[in-house]
Amino acid sequence: MYKNLWMILLIIVGIFLFYLIQKEDDVITKANVIIYTDGKTSSEKEITDLKTLQSLQRVFAKIEWNRYIEVKMVRQEDAKIIMFRQVKQHMPEKTIQYKIWFEHADVGATIISSDPDENIGTLSKNDAKTLEGIIYQK
Repeated sequence: MYKNLWMILLIIVGIFLFYLIQKEDDVITKANVIIYTDGKTSSEKEITDLKTLQSLQRVFAKIEWNRYIEVKMVRQEDAKIIMFRQVKQHMPEKTIQYKIWFEHADVGATIISSDPDENIGTLSKNDAKTLEGIIYQK
């Protein structure tokens, strides 16, 4: 009797550990950047460099999101990033579009996301400078 109970417990623990090992964090696999100047597309680029994508992921982790505010911006965004995220292994990539306004006042940057769980967010001046460097690098 106890032998069967131990076997069942061992199987349950094994399945749980297998699930934990298979679980992947949200990873950015690629990012397309569109830069606007005077309301028109001035340049487009694709970011695939792992180091740059990791920097982008660190900056986006610092965004303070508020999903309960509805906002319409007066001017066109300075840049748009279309991010491709691998949320779980062996699953299709999730695509999220971010519109970015760089502010040179109190807030460093305002970001509007196509993901309803994020909606609108802000970055501090220092983090906005880091993001600006990633977006505008040649």
